[in-house]
Amino acid sequence: MLGVEGKAGKHGFGFSYGLLLISLIVYLSAWGYSSYAAEWGAKAEVPQIDPILKIIKGLRQYQRIRATFPHSFNEVEASVWKHPNPPSYSLGGRSVVVRNYYYLYTFISPTRSTLWAVPVGPSTEEANSYYLILTPDDREKWKGPAFDLKEAAALSGTPTYTQLALLGMIKQDSVRQQKK
Repeated sequence: MLGVEGKAGKHGFGFSYGLLLISLIVYLSAWGYSSYAAEWGAKAEVPQIDPILKIIKGLRQYQRIRATFPHSFNEVEASVWKHPNPPSYSLGGRSVVVRNYYYLYTFISPTRSTLWAVPVGPSTEEANSYYLILTPDDREKWKGPAFDLKEAAALSGTPTYTQLALLGMIKQDSVRQQKK
């Protein structure tokens, strides 16, 4: 059938195909973004142990400056880390949660302290718990499974070797730092 101008009416199909193409592109883009956002959110929930290296470095740096380990993270924050927005420390400055790991610090003596790193959050089964005995140039490391809430609440800053074994902690190789 001829249009008003006398030409065949094929413009309706071209517009429909263009609209179909645009809707297909929008759908695929939305699907790709939602898949990426879901994966990114799942990765954010997995506990990440990376901050423990900064914590150990800060504790040792404080020990070198003051010739004693600090009694709390607050002392390290004030003299070494100096974050513009410091994390909220609890238990008198002895504990902090960073990247879904709960860190519990205990001062033992001027040359000895301990640090627990326990995964928290919805994806704890994907991470390990760690217990470290720190000295100025040595580190004794224990590694074990993630704890449930009851076990984590009963953690001691200075557990015995028997208590560590009952928690499923296994001693790893010691790491001795080279003096510079």
